[in-house]
Amino acid sequence: MLVTLTSPRRRPAHLASFDAPEGVTSRLLKLTGNGDELIAERDPSLPVYSVHLPSVAPGEAISYTVEEIDEAPPCTSIEAEQSDDSVAILIGDSPLMTFKHGDDVVKPTINPILTPGGTNMLREPMPAWGEGEHPWQRGLTLMQGAINGIDCWNEKAIDTHGRTEQDSLQVDHGPVSLLLSSDNSWYCGDKKLMTDHRTYRLFDSPRDAVILDIALSVKASEGPVTIGDTKEGGFLCIRVNPSMNAKDGGTMQNAYGATDEKGCWSLPSHWMDYYGPVGDETAGFAIFDHPQNFRYPTTWHVRGYGLFAPNCWMFKPDHHLDAGEALTFRWRVTIHTGDTNKAQIGARFLDYVDGMRLEADE
Repeated sequence: MLVTLTSPRRRPAHLASFDAPEGVTSRLLKLTGNGDELIAERDPSLPVYSVHLPSVAPGEAISYTVEEIDEAPPCTSIEAEQSDDSVAILIGDSPLMTFKHGDDVVKPTINPILTPGGTNMLREPMPAWGEGEHPWQRGLTLMQGAINGIDCWNEKAIDTHGRTEQDSLQVDHGPVSLLLSSDNSWYCGDKKLMTDHRTYRLFDSPRDAVILDIALSVKASEGPVTIGDTKEGGFLCIRVNPSMNAKDGGTMQNAYGATDEKGCWSLPSHWMDYYGPVGDETAGFAIFDHPQNFRYPTTWHVRGYGLFAPNCWMFKPDHHLDAGEALTFRWRVTIHTGDTNKAQIGARFLDYVDGMRLEADE
């Protein structure tokens, strides 16, 4: 098969995506052409392939012959060190993040996420069920404030508030990305509320713009589920290092250029960036809302004290899932150095939602 890829805009040499050619279902593709032999890797839940392409001018066409393959060597720049209660991830021998899922966490959480210089971009986690300022905001977490009337966001009492227990975890090391897949159960006390399947897909990407794709599929496995109107939700939530707080020298910025709570909080936007000083560096997180997400573009629970979360339930009707029904969300998190403009967040969002155009010739 011959495929031709074109871009509607100028794009530098970095990760690109394209829709699967009709009838192509393999996890891996080998693309040969233009003096290159490239490996494309399929998304675990969408008919989309990701590949590292050379720079492309607007309207420029690049052609490759495509072969479906069964295996390819894993990328060597990403390493995963797995223990009983965590997975530590390194990029280029440099520690990047740790995924924690042991009994000492109320919900599986990523913390730390480190700058290239080694400083944590997240607030240090506080003890479970403890006192203090929003102790449940302990890094990058998936949680929600109203599941069948149960608060699964706050952590005020173990018998009245929700928790998430990980049931299984799988780590797959591919040629383009490292994939963490887990199945989880949501509880209040001994009562099981629902289940979820989530994936964290970390791409082989430069240290100044690390790409993490997150997918969450919640399922009404125990009976009907109502996800309620609440500002305490996401599901995705990030709490940044206090040095990055927008009220103390950091900056929040949405897709429309607003840079304060009045212009960002509770309002819709296709993406949100939150950056600021971290040690001797400037770094930030940009969250991209996927076009297939419920109520896209999402509204945002974003605060000057360092919280930001895409939350499509703010001042919106409750949403009901029938027994056995599932609801899936996808987000891209770009962990970057520099400010919004230097990190080219707007252009990176367009690459995420409007990838390379594909024409296939048998």
